[in-house]
Amino acid sequence: MTIYDFENVVSLLCTIAGLLYCVFKYIKDPRPGYRFLIGFFLADFWEEYFWTVYVLVMRSDPDVSGFVTYLGWNIAIVFLLLAAYSMRRDGSKRFFHPLILVPVLINIPQFLLYIRYSDLLNNIWQVCITTLTAIFCLQELLYYSKHKEEKKGFPLFSLLVILFLITEYGMWTASCFYWNSELSNPYFYFTIAGSVISIFFAHGAGKHYRSESPAQKEDNASDLRLQILLQAGFSILIVGGCVGGYFIAAKIKDSLWENDAAIKNENYIVIALLVIAAILILLVMLLLYVMTSRYRRLMESSKKADEVRRVRLNFVFTVTVTLALMVFAVIYNNVVFSNASVVGVYENGENKIKMTATDLENYLTVAETTLRVAADSVGLMVRNGRSPEDLYQYLIDQTTIQSEQFDENFTGIYAYINGRYMDGSKWIPPEDYEPTTRDWYKTAVETKGDIVIVSPYVDAQTGSVVITIAKCISEPGDGLSTAEENVVCLDVIVNHIKQVTEEADIAGKGYGLVVNNDGFIIAHHDEGFSGKNINEVYSQDFLDCIINTQGYRSVTTLNGESCTVFVAPIMEQWYAVIVVNNSDLFEDTYSQLAVNILVSFITFCLISFFYYIGYRNETQYGKKVEEMNLQVVSALATAIDAKDTYTNGHSSRVAGYSRMIAERYGYSEYEQDEIYMMGLLHDVGKIGVPDEVINKTSRLTDEEFELIKKHPVVGADILGRIKERPKLAVGARWHHERFGGGGYPDGISGNEIPEEARIIAVADAYDAMTSRRSYRDIMPQEKVRSEIEKGMGTQFDPQFARIMLQMIDEDKNYDMREK
Repeated sequence: MTIYDFENVVSLLCTIAGLLYCVFKYIKDPRPGYRFLIGFFLADFWEEYFWTVYVLVMRSDPDVSGFVTYLGWNIAIVFLLLAAYSMRRDGSKRFFHPLILVPVLINIPQFLLYIRYSDLLNNIWQVCITTLTAIFCLQELLYYSKHKEEKKGFPLFSLLVILFLITEYGMWTASCFYWNSELSNPYFYFTIAGSVISIFFAHGAGKHYRSESPAQKEDNASDLRLQILLQAGFSILIVGGCVGGYFIAAKIKDSLWENDAAIKNENYIVIALLVIAAILILLVMLLLYVMTSRYRRLMESSKKADEVRRVRLNFVFTVTVTLALMVFAVIYNNVVFSNASVVGVYENGENKIKMTATDLENYLTVAETTLRVAADSVGLMVRNGRSPEDLYQYLIDQTTIQSEQFDENFTGIYAYINGRYMDGSKWIPPEDYEPTTRDWYKTAVETKGDIVIVSPYVDAQTGSVVITIAKCISEPGDGLSTAEENVVCLDVIVNHIKQVTEEADIAGKGYGLVVNNDGFIIAHHDEGFSGKNINEVYSQDFLDCIINTQGYRSVTTLNGESCTVFVAPIMEQWYAVIVVNNSDLFEDTYSQLAVNILVSFITFCLISFFYYIGYRNETQYGKKVEEMNLQVVSALATAIDAKDTYTNGHSSRVAGYSRMIAERYGYSEYEQDEIYMMGLLHDVGKIGVPDEVINKTSRLTDEEFELIKKHPVVGADILGRIKERPKLAVGARWHHERFGGGGYPDGISGNEIPEEARIIAVADAYDAMTSRRSYRDIMPQEKVRSEIEKGMGTQFDPQFARIMLQMIDEDKNYDMREK
């Protein structure tokens, strides 16, 4: 990938990132500034998309007019001007300072430079719009510097726009001059810097709106889930559209490609990309309108949803989006790499050839070890004076064992001992057979005791390529002449080596062979070449290339085509070789790599972004809710208990008993926490009852009892204001209702009473009986049990009363009572 390709890809990525960031911000807080920035990025996307994809597909710049080239940018800068204009403070709109005119003074000579190289009207438009935008932003910055004492937020957006315009002017100016190389051309660096800065426009706009209205509503879990749903929809649309457009352009190119590698009409691709970009922009605008409208309605209707379900759905959705993106990435990569002509890179080829060589070397090592054991045994038998018949039988036995128990390709162990040839495969040589003239014998004698792999040969009877591993076992002092030295050999058919060679390729491309250092082809992917000399199939130059290869790789020419040859030595005698045609290895490598990097990077960013947003918001929301609940409940519970000297800790005990009943009944952990909160606050209505009535030690009058009976209604009214926890009011209002009827405040009965209130009623009654009162001490445990049992079906729900009785029975030491 050239730096030009890199600049195009980065610019497109930054445009997509900036667009998604603005869309996400707008979904959460639909302000005019975000709308203008979305327009800016959509217009810029229209230009960046068709230009980048065309370059990646065609490997050249599109031949379009200046109007088409700069149309997207010219529209985008207008939206940037509107965004800068809309996000000014009221005070800065009438503020003037001489430095505001600096952009005008700078841009006059810039304009005179630009018109020498480009269209007059285009330059007038761009310079005028950018100058006006810079004036508005500079006005905001200067106003802030003059009024710091007002402690208004820093105008980050205006600063970012100024920096962005500086990079644009740097890019335009650099394009007017000639540079020796791409690396020294500031054009690319200014372009990339400007693209990166633009990503943070939405962040700067958010800082502006937060400084205007610092108090913002915190999103709940449902809001976050819906926001992520919309964010994922836009992301999939834009990313999927970009990738789809690339494939469409590639298909158009393939359909227009002729034998002379010339394109009939490149305008088809230009038009297709422009249309795809325009369709994507229209879909984004339509989706933005429809989905944000739907989002508002869903957000309102979802506020009453159960908290646990909302959190679960949020989590499941996040996981689903992540899984979908990962599946998309995997499928995309598989499709690209399976359909692409490029089958591997140098590193993969080197690893493959090293693995092949290691496999074959391990196999030969086993054969060498087998021969060494046999040769050492034969040598020991010779020194011990064993008879030739014993030696011959040993060779026969070892041949059978090696073939049957180790490797069927180990076809025979044979030896020349004290002038006699013995073959473990029971082969009887002809009368004129002279072992000492054979290669295996002479080669073994020359190595003077080292194991040697003899040059392979083609067996005349079977037609198979056979390798011989030999070892001379004579030792100094044997009294034998050179011509009479003892040698032991093992013949191995190359079936396993052929199998390894047939599997030696790179992603299904290329082919493998194993060659001896003298040019004998031991195994070849094409079986017809096995057993031939390399000069018969290729040339001596190819053998020299193999032998002289350094670093496992070299390039040569075979049959008039350039090939990459991967080579690894085996036992310092053989060479494992994989040959891949360069036309297969490098076809479209750069374009495929660019697209793969593009999709992988976007997928990674989206996954990271969604997880981060979900994690951060869920965590912050959960912490704030828990802190709020803890503070509110603790304060109210303390206030409740402080009202009555004789019921200190009553609320917390009732809450604890309620949780215990709920847990035994099968409530989830979340539901247990909720009923615990309801138990803490069940008597919150007593705040509205006078202290003298609550703490009265004598019998209450009818009027005083009526005041007491109002505390459930008062408590329900208080807790009903907590919209995020509507169930808190349930326990407060109905914990004095009786299962058989006759309770207060509403006189409902049976299943009409909410389940949570029925649980709290049992827990409340238990604590009332096991706590000290002004008129009595703690009741005995047996008495408490009897009263609860007596109230089953009348005062208490029998199923919860039975659970309470079970808890009492298990409480042998009466630990649950008030301490």
